[in-house]
Amino acid sequence: MQELDQDQILSELTASDYKFGFTTDVETETIPKGLNEDVIRLISAKKHEPEWLLEFRLKA
Repeated sequence: MQELDQDQILSELTASDYKFGFTTDVETETIPKGLNEDVIRLISAKKHEPEWLLEFRLKA
């Protein structure tokens, strides 16, 4: 019985709007699934990696 109550409470809390007013804006970027040369180059650029490291990753 207690487990059912916990599930119901959790469901109600996650389905309702946040009412306390605190928010945090987080910058996000979506990268396509999979690993290919374009994804490796994008990640390397985001991390500001040197060219030699990018070439090493591309060869691997």
